[in-house]
Amino acid sequence: MEIVNFEEKFLDDIIKIEKKSFINPWTKDMFLSSAKNSAVKFRILIKNKTVVGYYVISSVADETEILDIAVNPDFRKQSLGKSLLEDIKKEAAGKIFLEVRKSNVAALNLYKLFNFEEIAIRKRYYKNEDALILRLVKEII
Repeated sequence: MEIVNFEEKFLDDIIKIEKKSFINPWTKDMFLSSAKNSAVKFRILIKNKTVVGYYVISSVADETEILDIAVNPDFRKQSLGKSLLEDIKKEAAGKIFLEVRKSNVAALNLYKLFNFEEIAIRKRYYKNEDALILRLVKEII
């Protein structure tokens, strides 16, 4: 298993995972635009030569926002989400923020393992569902 920087050759696999994972998936153009942004890190999780997950984060000053993160549903419950979050912690600046559906129990449980805390609610962020805004303050060593 390895986590590598985005290359366009991974895009079709990423789009498939995105569509399986989200009601309102990102488009190819959204991913490509993010990949070109110098404030963004776009990393891909490869297992046995297969794209199994990815994340997109944006950092400004001492804050990082997780813009998108997903693991292929066929590969979930193998600690791959943990691997992605560990990598995010290494790549991120200072505080890490994200929004997550209030009903996404699996994701919420994973974020709790990493000590993310709920700091706010965005009403109807996902059209008919609220989003929880979570924050992780990285430990300074």
